[in-house]
Amino acid sequence: MERFRVGCSGWGYDDWVGPFYPPGTPAGDYLARYARVFDLAEVDSSFYRAPTPFLTRRWATTTPDDFTFTLKVPRAIIDATPAEIPESVAAFCRAVEPIVAAGKLGALVAQYPPSFRRETGLLRLQALLTSFPVELPLAVELRHGSWWVPATRTELEGRSASLVWSVAPGVRPPFWITGSFAYVRFLGDRALQKFDHLQRDYREEMEVMRRHLEEEGRSAREAFLLVNNHFMGYGPGTAQVLREVLGLPPLDLTLARTVPGQRQLS
Repeated sequence: MERFRVGCSGWGYDDWVGPFYPPGTPAGDYLARYARVFDLAEVDSSFYRAPTPFLTRRWATTTPDDFTFTLKVPRAIIDATPAEIPESVAAFCRAVEPIVAAGKLGALVAQYPPSFRRETGLLRLQALLTSFPVELPLAVELRHGSWWVPATRTELEGRSASLVWSVAPGVRPPFWITGSFAYVRFLGDRALQKFDHLQRDYREEMEVMRRHLEEEGRSAREAFLLVNNHFMGYGPGTAQVLREVLGLPPLDLTLARTVPGQRQLS
């Protein structure tokens, strides 16, 4: 594997004002400040509502040249019937075109709920896999055990769609490499409601994932590793711990609070 890229799921958290962003930071400045520290972000908001081309163009121009976005596929596509999916996918692809044109797209991520089962959802998944243009990198998060059969692996490999390795309560997908990259999401339960400091120590789970990346994941070109606030209580701090576990140099989190300067890279 050539490299690890570590980032957070989202950047627009008011709880980060103080510990990460300086007091008084307007929401419109969050991304620019986040991108002084990190070179990867997962867009969580696109799951709830597809962004407009105006918004994705602004994201692309706000961030440095080496910045990478991964975007969740909108829930409207995830929940659509097989017949509805191609048109909805085409509209979403038009919306993310500014990020693609800027060379900043890492992956599009189709997040299915734990209740999504193979016996009732296969046609929907197949429609999604065939609707996205093959030149767009795609990752698929499947969290129900009915999917862990050889046929699923074959279907994902046929599209070169990466299976998401979810680290979440009650979810343990197989460590298949079905695309050119590995995609890991460190998710937590919903018990934590305040996200301004680390509140749990899940370093052991990170160590386990590191070993899987070194073994089953060694054929992947690169790995995108995303952490959310719920995993350990505070996204930027969690990402810092993950970098340490992976043997990567620490980031200077204070860069988000100061004037723009040279960012540390992976």
